[in-house]
Amino acid sequence: MSAVRAQAESWFAAGLSAVIIELTSVRGSVPREQGTRMLVSVDAALGTIGGGRLEFEAVEQARALLRAGDLAQLPQQRTIALGPSLGQCCGGSVDLTWLALDSNTIAMWPPSAFRFELQIHGAGHVGQALLQALHGVPCSLTWVDSREAAWPDPLPSHPLTQLQTVYSESPEEVIHQAASGSYVLIATHRHDVDERIAQVALKREDLAWVGMIGSKTKRARILSRLEQRGLAASALQRLVSPIGLSNIKGFGSKTPAVIALSVAAQILQTSSQSAGVHPR
Repeated sequence: MSAVRAQAESWFAAGLSAVIIELTSVRGSVPREQGTRMLVSVDAALGTIGGGRLEFEAVEQARALLRAGDLAQLPQQRTIALGPSLGQCCGGSVDLTWLALDSNTIAMWPPSAFRFELQIHGAGHVGQALLQALHGVPCSLTWVDSREAAWPDPLPSHPLTQLQTVYSESPEEVIHQAASGSYVLIATHRHDVDERIAQVALKREDLAWVGMIGSKTKRARILSRLEQRGLAASALQRLVSPIGLSNIKGFGSKTPAVIALSVAAQILQTSSQSAGVHPR
């Protein structure tokens, strides 16, 4: 469940008046995708339909009616040409819908759509830095570790990101739960655990990407052992290690923050080659 929907349910349960603003249709060059929603109350907002004058005026219209207590006057849908109407240079147009927050709009909430689904194995420095690097990216993250108290408290959150943590003494078994087309990043606190996870992940031909932190030497040693256990050469070749963009070098390039930014860019680059989004 997205953070925007979770907040909507929380506000509704608390009896707070709010408005959902949705891009119900888009054409041409626009700042966000069709189906994007944001949630607005008199003094708070969560999510974004793209910012700029489009969002400013949409939010102001919702808040004016919220202050007046007259949500019956909400414009159900309005077509807006971003250039002629708002002076924005995007060039496209959108159909914008305002909806009062109630049980019906929550029940009809569209499923979340993610750019990719990623299992992060390891809640250490790189795993934590990667969570920060992916802040705001519409993705589904499963954060796995064999140490029960490994995750930061509180967990980071963002309205576009779905995050769950999984504690498992056999983290390699969690690979079986990954949806087809998922991404897997292996960065645990032990090389033998990395190897076990890699072995299971590489057997799944339907995973989009399997990356493992470490040097070329570590990769060669682990692949040699996996080859001895019968893994096919085609499976072994799919292991991305070292991880990150190859041209990120020099001072600081091995710090968790730089590694995480480089890996996030690599995953985003790879996911650009796949069609569509992943609804959940």
